[in-house]
Amino acid sequence: MYRKYILINNINGEIMIKNIMSKKIIFSDIDSSIKDVSNLMKENNIGFIPIKDKNEYVGVITDRDICLSIPTLKTINDCIKSYISNNIVCIGVNDNIEDALKLMGKYKVKRLLVKEKDNTIGVLSLSDILNYTNNNNLIDTYKSIFYIHDNHKEFTPEVDEFYL
Repeated sequence: MYRKYILINNINGEIMIKNIMSKKIIFSDIDSSIKDVSNLMKENNIGFIPIKDKNEYVGVITDRDICLSIPTLKTINDCIKSYISNNIVCIGVNDNIEDALKLMGKYKVKRLLVKEKDNTIGVLSLSDILNYTNNNNLIDTYKSIFYIHDNHKEFTPEVDEFYL
């Protein structure tokens, strides 16, 4: 069971996703190589790439996923297909920040694809929310999102600015 998320200081849950999301979606094809996706991340200074198969999003990959795949890679030209996460978490364009924080906490992700009807129209990251709120207590906000309550034992993850 997750504790009620704390919207610290000036995080207003009524702010709509469409007002703070990134509208430019940098994506890659399912047949791309690890090297191609890594270069795409580097060129765009991002750590998250949605993956398409034809015209449909079928997964996502993060810079962390790539790092964790290194021990099993034969070459950096290996196809990305085997390393993507098929767990795509989406939010509606007209939902609000509180909805986004709940989804991020529930699924332990820092980025959501933004949907309008059946179309993916953007990406919302935890950084987008934190930058928009201009919150002085970012670490506490981050911890409150990823707070875990399991069998009456509390766990607060160690978090520093690197993860934001």
